[in-house]
Amino acid sequence: MKDKDTNDMKKYFLVSILLLLGTMLGTATAQIITGKVTDPSRQPIDGATVVLQTPDSIFVEATITNADGTFLLNHQPAHYRLLFQHLLYEPQEKEGTGTDAGTFTLQPKDYALQEVVVQGERPLVTVEGSRLTYDMPQLTSQRLVTNAYEALKQLPGVIEQNDVLTLAGAGRVSLLLNGRPSSMTYEQLITLLKGMPASRVEKAEVMYSAPPQYHVRGAAINLVLKGYKPGEGGLQGEVNGEYKQQKEAGGNGGVTLAYTSPKIDLDFMYNLQSNYTRGYIDFIARHTVKEQIYDVNQVTDNEGRSLTHTLRVGGTYKFDKDNSLNLSYTTQFSPDKTGDSHSNGNISESFNHSQAHHQMHNAALYYTSGFGFQAGADYTYFTSTDTQDFFDRSPEEVETRFISCSDQYIDRWKIYADQHHTLSQNWTLNYGTSFTYVNNRNTQNYDLPEMQGNNLHSRIREYTYNVYAGFDKPFNSQWTLSASATIEYYQMQEYRKWAVYPTLQLNYMPSASHILQLSFSSDKTYPDYWTLSGATSYLNGYNESLGNPFLRPYTDYNVDLTYILKSKYIFQASYSYTPDYFMQTVYLDSDRLKAIYNWQNWDYAQDLSFTAILPFKAGSWWDSRLTLQATLKHDKASVYYDAPFNQKQWVGVGHWTHTFQLCRQPNLKMEVTAFGQTKSIQGSYDIQPVAFVDAALRYTFAKDKAMLQLKGRDLFNTMNPKTKVRNGAQHLDMNTKSYMQSITLSFSYRFGGYKKKEVKEVDTSRFGN
Repeated sequence: MKDKDTNDMKKYFLVSILLLLGTMLGTATAQIITGKVTDPSRQPIDGATVVLQTPDSIFVEATITNADGTFLLNHQPAHYRLLFQHLLYEPQEKEGTGTDAGTFTLQPKDYALQEVVVQGERPLVTVEGSRLTYDMPQLTSQRLVTNAYEALKQLPGVIEQNDVLTLAGAGRVSLLLNGRPSSMTYEQLITLLKGMPASRVEKAEVMYSAPPQYHVRGAAINLVLKGYKPGEGGLQGEVNGEYKQQKEAGGNGGVTLAYTSPKIDLDFMYNLQSNYTRGYIDFIARHTVKEQIYDVNQVTDNEGRSLTHTLRVGGTYKFDKDNSLNLSYTTQFSPDKTGDSHSNGNISESFNHSQAHHQMHNAALYYTSGFGFQAGADYTYFTSTDTQDFFDRSPEEVETRFISCSDQYIDRWKIYADQHHTLSQNWTLNYGTSFTYVNNRNTQNYDLPEMQGNNLHSRIREYTYNVYAGFDKPFNSQWTLSASATIEYYQMQEYRKWAVYPTLQLNYMPSASHILQLSFSSDKTYPDYWTLSGATSYLNGYNESLGNPFLRPYTDYNVDLTYILKSKYIFQASYSYTPDYFMQTVYLDSDRLKAIYNWQNWDYAQDLSFTAILPFKAGSWWDSRLTLQATLKHDKASVYYDAPFNQKQWVGVGHWTHTFQLCRQPNLKMEVTAFGQTKSIQGSYDIQPVAFVDAALRYTFAKDKAMLQLKGRDLFNTMNPKTKVRNGAQHLDMNTKSYMQSITLSFSYRFGGYKKKEVKEVDTSRFGN
């Protein structure tokens, strides 16, 4: 019966693909403005700057004319103003409506050129359908960032804690590169972005409700890498290096090359990262076992070392301006990852040494057509081998020693196809399908005979089929609606589930200064494969980590209302509800003197959040952004061993970044970032307030091609959360030291570069307020 269902689903998937391929019709159009610029003799003017503004002087976009004098702008406000500049001609401006701006004639200058200044505010964000789009070179030009991951953290509302990025009002986000889904894990993508220079990123698209054609659900950020543009091309590159001092030294370095041309784009990246980690936990508990209370005090100190190589090569072949084929390969491998843990206290003294070898290979193929059809295939192979050498001595001098070996192998395929049609009256129809297959194998073996009953051999096969359909409809210049529904069938071992995931995005823009965006999305999160294997890991003589093969996936529902004022001030209210939520928490076992880190499903987790993002500038010397968030958290589990919980707590978060231009000759900038969080909850945990302050100083030289930066992280060593549990017989305190405090010295040098036309660039020095 199981094989029959699987065969039926495979047939369904193949039929879906064939139907999709059989209906690839139509062409796509966009809301654009076109026109032409000539001289009085009607000869085209090449290289004239065209600036698009709203009637109240808010900057929207800029471009330059082609050799035939024509220009194209990708935005079309209901009413707009066009400004024209050229070194040899008088400036001109004109207001207009519609897609065809017509032909403009510039008059020659007969006197020396004076400075031309375009007044207006450069927007922090523009709205493109369901996406909030940020020009990353503009956003990071005043920020002290070195890689794509740090550039990502500059997006308004994005906050990082322990290498996990969250989006204000939406929680954790999915990451995309060039709009394409990947079978790499979130952690593998983060490692890739940390090795990629910030200069490679052209723009970022923030989506609180990602359309289904991105093949991720919920909140997502799409990073678009730089490619060829008309009139530009050639070879460019960057070499970079970084030295990092925590308790011990670490760092990274690498090289990036990119070649762009009208026919072929090529890119290459290699990065080597030496990483040192350290952690400390003082675990204090009053542990009740069968009505007897034990006072526990265990101190655990962890250290880890890893050397990670990341290599990426990619290429895009453009058959013509609308049809292209992209192929990329990414690999990461850590040949010798080590960890050492020493735990000492009144329960036991433990020594734990681990060695691991990890490697990942990813290949992706992507095709884009000129008639709205896109298709791709993505494959990831991951393998890890971990060896643990464990020793424990109890106060009674009872010794336990064992060696365990764990292996994991993962093959993951993702195949997808998408089609969109532009219909009459500005309707756009989107539909597509995808298939994901995962084959996971886990083993764990102990050399101690009395522990061999814990030996593990598991195999998990996972199938996900989905098909979606949706539409986009601009009803007028003010109202736009996007909606879709995805039907998904999921199978993992004996667990099978049909589900429908709707999305909705409603935009209201009475003017360019006021934008309202309402979005709704839903998504499902599945446990990781190692947790589902049910494996047991021994952290020390008192703490264990248990998997849970019966863990259920959870579905989260999110509603976000966003208001954008003057294209830079962002205000948001959001609500999320997540039944069956799960995460890892600690439980004091009532039958054994053991503290168990485990995964269990709760009744639900829900959050109500209010967020404000407030940028501020003072001339060209001070650039600041303040993010404030207030969240009402509610976590409930009515069935959680013998310790159910039901907690509510208001949580406040503040994130304030300042960038100061200290001087221009030499070019020196300083950045100071402060973060603070009030008391919070996490299941049965009460987490005390935490905060940190970072500071950086950057020197840019060699015509802005070279950069030297000194950065201090967590200067006052205050990012050390303290957690307590007071829940019936559960009585414990965990005092944690994160050891985030560090000093980093970075260097980078860019060479080559685009061959730009010799025309006057748009003057943006006074676009800010």
